[in-house]
Amino acid sequence: MSEPAPEPPGESGETSLAPFDFSGACLIAKPGPAQEPSETAPAPDAAAFADLLVAHSFGETAVLLPSAATVRRVILDTIRAQHRIAGRPKRRELLVCAGDAPLPPEFAGDAEVSRMPDEIGAVRAAIGPKTGGLFVAPVRLAAGIEMLPGSFLAELREAADEYGLALIFDETDAGLGRTGMAFAHEWTGVTPDLMLVGEGAGLPLAALVLTAKWARGLPSSLPVVGPDELAEAACVLETAFAPGFEGRFQALGWLLEDRLATLRYRRADLFSGLVGTGLMQGLVCTVPAADLAARLAEAGLVTRPLGPVLAFLPPLTVEEAQIAAAADILERVVAELEPATP
Repeated sequence: MSEPAPEPPGESGETSLAPFDFSGACLIAKPGPAQEPSETAPAPDAAAFADLLVAHSFGETAVLLPSAATVRRVILDTIRAQHRIAGRPKRRELLVCAGDAPLPPEFAGDAEVSRMPDEIGAVRAAIGPKTGGLFVAPVRLAAGIEMLPGSFLAELREAADEYGLALIFDETDAGLGRTGMAFAHEWTGVTPDLMLVGEGAGLPLAALVLTAKWARGLPSSLPVVGPDELAEAACVLETAFAPGFEGRFQALGWLLEDRLATLRYRRADLFSGLVGTGLMQGLVCTVPAADLAARLAEAGLVTRPLGPVLAFLPPLTVEEAQIAAAADILERVVAELEPATP
């Protein structure tokens, strides 16, 4: 027997979303048949999307590429080429602050890429005549929602300026409005020279945003993104940068944070903290986060366990009513749990 159809929206205009997917699996909810592009819709324009990224970032140039892996390889080629153009051909090494996360394969296989701790003294000690750039993700999701301090990013910016290095930010996890700003680093006031955006969470491509200076090192030939990928990305980018997006995402983020904070203080036996910002929030659990995520999934709320953190990463198209309903599910499930023993 087939599953019953979901109930239609109520008179208030609220929509149903069952199950509620707050796992970060998609940046926007998939459109229904009536919302899908028509066959007569104009072909997506890669240049227009690149301009959109430039308009909402520090960048002066942006290029769309098939994957984040491709962008990382292009980053290495670009900074090395620009140093060569500037008469510094030996500056080929990249220092990567990766925390507990493994280096991406594109970096791990390069003998001129080194892993660094999140400590400015160690980074400065490793900078030498062959260093070409510093690479870091302002927000990481490897073992929780880890937002690097703005002070550390500022110290990296100072070191990059002092030694003439490229500062590269990886906004794969937090870019495109997730934190309530277009990009997570904007909260810190620290600006990179190059930035990786996407892929993932429903964005079928990636982008490299960079200043004019470093754009001089871009390879003359780059992989082309296919029209299908551009069409899928169009909906994500246009939603992420819709007029008034920052105010909307921040208001929704405050609503989500308020509901989670209330529960965190009510059940301090289960939750020891609240991390994140905007539409990237997480409860630090004193019980296995994966077990709680499984209970929530059975109740209709899909979350993402990240180590000890139970992460709530709703799509950018989430509505207030959906956040409230998801929080209600969370509170019901938590109410059924016995107090955790200290």
